Amino acid sequence: MAMPAGRKGRRLRLARAIVQAGFLLLFVGMCIALARPSFPRPPASWLLRLDPLAGIASVLASRSVHTLAAFWPAWLILGATLFSGRFFCGWLCPLGTCFDAAGAVKPGRLKYYRLSGEDVKKARDGGTGKRVRMKYVLLVAVLGLSLAGVNLLYFSSPLAIASRGSYLVMAVVLPVFLLALLVVAFVYRPRVWCEEFCPAGALMGLTGKLGSKLHLLRFLAVSKESAACTSCGACYKKCPTGVAEPLTKPDDGALSSAECTLCGDCVPSCPTGALTIGASRGEGARAPAGKPAQEASHDAGFAVTRKDFVYSIGLGAVLVAGYSVGLIKKAATPLRMPGAQDEARFLAVCERCGACMRACPTRCIRPMGLEGGLQKLATPRFVPLKGECIFDSCSQKCEKTCPTKAILQVAPEDVKIGTASVDHTTCKGWRGERCLICMERCRFGAVTNQGLRPFIDPKKCKGCGSCEITCPTSPPSITVRVSGGSSEGGGRRRVGGL
Repeated sequence: MAMPAGRKGRRLRLARAIVQAGFLLLFVGMCIALARPSFPRPPASWLLRLDPLAGIASVLASRSVHTLAAFWPAWLILGATLFSGRFFCGWLCPLGTCFDAAGAVKPGRLKYYRLSGEDVKKARDGGTGKRVRMKYVLLVAVLGLSLAGVNLLYFSSPLAIASRGSYLVMAVVLPVFLLALLVVAFVYRPRVWCEEFCPAGALMGLTGKLGSKLHLLRFLAVSKESAACTSCGACYKKCPTGVAEPLTKPDDGALSSAECTLCGDCVPSCPTGALTIGASRGEGARAPAGKPAQEASHDAGFAVTRKDFVYSIGLGAVLVAGYSVGLIKKAATPLRMPGAQDEARFLAVCERCGACMRACPTRCIRPMGLEGGLQKLATPRFVPLKGECIFDSCSQKCEKTCPTKAILQVAPEDVKIGTASVDHTTCKGWRGERCLICMERCRFGAVTNQGLRPFIDPKKCKGCGSCEITCPTSPPSITVRVSGGSSEGGGRRRVGGL
């Protein structure tokens, strides 16, 4: 005897809710653990390496064996996606869980977006048209620009967005982008980001589609028994990502849609039990006798609609304008953490997740704003006035938590963040007053004196900022700047590329 749809639906929703909540708590717990300086060594940030899009883009940008090896969790997820479709989006993604929560707390009277019977009829008759969703355009843009050293992961990787948002919340700063996505999910549709704009979801969807085309065994899939289907459209109305395949699929077997997140909401909605979720084998073979094949589905196609074309042009204009700001202004290269002194490569690989900022025990790493344009937006920078860099005693915690290997381990004797310089017009010693606090605080013997006047030995100075943060004048008379003003930040160029 088959289990009633209501009971089956409750069990499925409960199982998915437990998995989603558990993974979200694990993710948030990792973010909190990274922010506790009392930990002698921060835990490995393997959760931040689960995004295959971030892994592929980082490898393309860095061409580094270190980056390829660092993203081993992403390759496992990509392999599992080949056999089970977009399960990560529906069951594990912390950003997707937040979207579902936003939709769940929305009052019923605000849930105005509903598919009508006419929409169901249009989908059943193949009248929804064929289109390429915006996320596939963004996927091509993200991977293509990664080859050119332009990093778009800070707004396209769901794990980077969630991680950066958690850091900003803990730092009592408004996470504008994350908040905007949650507002859209609450006001409009919970999964509109996953459905239309997430390039990471597009990559996983295409991977799952490939596995279906290869007729691989699928360990988790929504399957249809076409003989039991009455084409009522209840599954189409319930789907959070607008997948019409459960309605239009003419044959038996697993769904092959690249848009299905395996949330399972369509399964309990089916009044005849024609849909099930579990293990299955690839795509269906052929349509049953006497039942016409319907070729069109809601998510298939190759045409770009007018709306998607306008979105693409608008997004392209914003990116060109934003990145041009940094090029036109020619702003000074900011101070970076030890191991991140190759500025061009750092910008190409850093995904702006905020892990290094949370792990820093002195909180001297802070995110950049728009002063350097979109190219440097949200990248971590070293700010001596917020705290000194204690790389020689913290074992470079920022490097250990970086998921993309944008920061590499550097021996303490080889560290060169920048070089301190003294403003003779405001320095107390140069004005004849007794001070020399900078010489007392320097851990590397880089500050010497001639009488009351401090002098900097650039060969010994590491740029740790201990002198700048303790200088009694306001603003400080001794400041750390990028060595030589070069675009590489005065540090060593990285090695280890493919």
